[in-house]
Amino acid sequence: MNILSLDTSTEALGLCLQADNQLRISIIKAGLKHSETLLPKLNQIILEAGITPRNLQLIVCSIGPGSFTGVRIGLATAKGIAEGCGCPLIGISNLDALAYRFRYFDGLVAPVLSAMRKRYYSALYQKGVRVSDYLDISLDALVERLSAPGRILLTGSQGDALFKRLQSAGSCTITLDAGYPLTDPQALLEIGQKLYNENRLPVEEIKPLYLRKSEAEINLYGE
Repeated sequence: MNILSLDTSTEALGLCLQADNQLRISIIKAGLKHSETLLPKLNQIILEAGITPRNLQLIVCSIGPGSFTGVRIGLATAKGIAEGCGCPLIGISNLDALAYRFRYFDGLVAPVLSAMRKRYYSALYQKGVRVSDYLDISLDALVERLSAPGRILLTGSQGDALFKRLQSAGSCTITLDAGYPLTDPQALLEIGQKLYNENRLPVEEIKPLYLRKSEAEINLYGE
């Protein structure tokens, strides 16, 4: 099955293409320049696989949380490709994707990404199932949520910040994913394929996962 996944929700552009049972993965940390880099890299990865966009059978896109503009760019591009190819589109949170590799971990998994303004995007997972809301949260509040004894695995670009705070609390056993990933497009693809195989395609329009107002809305209406 030919599947394309993409994530533009952070400063890293993540792409993964499965074609002829081979994976091609591209992660570019070029800042929030997705409007410039996304389409050229998409064309490149598709050409390298020896297929055309019309050969795609499923598109999987990150819906955030993250950069408002970045999420919109990725989702608009994914919708355009899916419409043009006549194939399904599945939206997945980047937090779900970051936690996916650790679905067999015996404890809590917490991906942590920067939300700016001393805030963090996170969610808590246990054996592959999300057990909290998607969170826009302070580090202090996140530490409090995780302060009970037990095993915790931290991943994401800000996992180390939480790791240091939890270490000082000393009430839990902590494992840190030292890769500090911003994106995991392969996990996006695998989750999307699993949902497709289980015939769990979305029945409503896929929308960005926004956990707060945009800067423009805050400036106009206040927090």
